[in-house]
Amino acid sequence: MELAIVGSYSKEVEEVSMDKDFVRVLFNADERTKLEVLCSAKALILPSSGEAFPFTTLEAMACGTPPIVSGAVPEEVLINGVNGIRVNSLNPIDYANALERLLNNEELWISISRNSREFIKNFDHIKIASNYLDIITRIIEK
Repeated sequence: MELAIVGSYSKEVEEVSMDKDFVRVLFNADERTKLEVLCSAKALILPSSGEAFPFTTLEAMACGTPPIVSGAVPEEVLINGVNGIRVNSLNPIDYANALERLLNNEELWISISRNSREFIKNFDHIKIASNYLDIITRIIEK
């Protein structure tokens, strides 16, 4: 199993991962590469201290990749144990424990993967545009 780290350049990440053959670091990867990594992953780990609208979490859900996120991801996006796992800390051990629980429980992994793909349908741009058009039409008609 491989750990892929995707994001902006970080000297600390580079130093820690240099001699680890199980770690693949992708600094400043293009969108296609990020999507390929995300959709082939067993899980997304997002220990973030601030997420207004978590695109990465939603992208993982669209791939069926269960997200393990911090409490910074809004509860409207991630329902703990349903379409992802919420870790209410930034402690790496807590994320490792959540990942271990997910990987050792195939039923949980399948359930979260399925629920994530279903949840993401709420963000279909055609459906949303149609809803906006409906609202605008009703307002104009009044």
